[in-house]
Amino acid sequence: MPSPAQSPGQPARARLRDLPDFARLWASNLLGDVGAAFATLALSVTAVAVLHANAFQVAVIAALGNGAYLFLGVPAGVWADRMPAKRLLIAADLARFAAVATVPVAFALHALTVGQLMAVAAVTSAANVVFEVAHTTAVPTVVGRGHVAEASAALQAADSTVNVVGPGLAGWLIAATAGPVAYVVTAAMHLGSSVSAALLRSPARTGTAVQHPPFWASLRTGLAFVARTPLQRTFALAAATINFGAGFIAAAYALFVLRTLHLTAAQYGVILAIGAVGGILASLIGMRVRALLGEIRGQIICYALIPVAFAPAPLAPHLPVPPFVSLTVAEFLLNLLIVTSAISSSGVYPRITPPELFGRATAARRTITMGVLPLGTLLGGVLGSAFGYTATLWVGTGVIACSVLVFATSPIIRLRDLPREWESGAVAA
Repeated sequence: MPSPAQSPGQPARARLRDLPDFARLWASNLLGDVGAAFATLALSVTAVAVLHANAFQVAVIAALGNGAYLFLGVPAGVWADRMPAKRLLIAADLARFAAVATVPVAFALHALTVGQLMAVAAVTSAANVVFEVAHTTAVPTVVGRGHVAEASAALQAADSTVNVVGPGLAGWLIAATAGPVAYVVTAAMHLGSSVSAALLRSPARTGTAVQHPPFWASLRTGLAFVARTPLQRTFALAAATINFGAGFIAAAYALFVLRTLHLTAAQYGVILAIGAVGGILASLIGMRVRALLGEIRGQIICYALIPVAFAPAPLAPHLPVPPFVSLTVAEFLLNLLIVTSAISSSGVYPRITPPELFGRATAARRTITMGVLPLGTLLGGVLGSAFGYTATLWVGTGVIACSVLVFATSPIIRLRDLPREWESGAVAA
């Protein structure tokens, strides 16, 4: 039985491809993802391999790379509800371009420092928040609320493809050139993304124009809506638990791979690239898994399996296979579960959120789920310095496993799909 977000028949993707604005949005997302894939690997590897940063410095870079959600997550949602998505997308991409472009310049002048990498991470993090929130709020207006799941699956396919090509190529470039070429590619991709966004016709909002409430009242409205909506509240808390644990892992993972396991930057990139094939597989089967398990139950199952999927990574020194294999398996399974989960839930939130609240609710949910990531990363940096990288990975895995407790104490644990009475912004507790 098709999910409520699906329209009858299978040609939905073809109709999406026929929408010029969706093609432009898809291209902007694709180019931005290429840039982000290069930058994420380049920042951590450059810090470790080129500037010989210590564990805490690497943790600070990673924390700053995600820290903007703590300060800009909810405000970005208010802006997305008040301003055209096109304007926000262009501004975010130009900011990312300007920040990343400073790295190869400083490298050429022999002036690159860990402090500059921290500043670049902070600026790109802020721009990423604005871009992601604006991109998410643009999708329902471009394709219609009933096709968000199909559009998200198409976007996830592009994301996963980039995750295969990007880290592997970035790893080889960093190994061969000490990093600056990766930043040149990143800057070029963000510039291209801004051009694609500039070609968008700003989607008109549905419904009549409304008088916006004061800014701070808008902030409270988005947070309050998420807090009193059972499904959003539960998944936000579960995702926050997972991301808090992921923060510990982010602080130690590159150090664990490059220093404990003594793999090269190129091997690290190839591990991420091969592992991301799981994301491509998930983008192809995600809608089928959703139909088989249910849009809510499918996400719960995926979340519960994440710590199991990651376990081969910290076990790599003790398994009877090369560490390269263990890490690749872990990355493959993680990408498979994360993308499948995203596709499973992608059509749910627009159906339970009034259009005029969608930007604020999306940003509030992401602030809760992503805001804890830098906190976990900073704690992971302290823990890694004191007890080692392997111990930090295990602590992060244990924290992620605690997300099961969130579901066990929530009424949604019994649900397969979204109840009809919860749609159209219903907020029964």
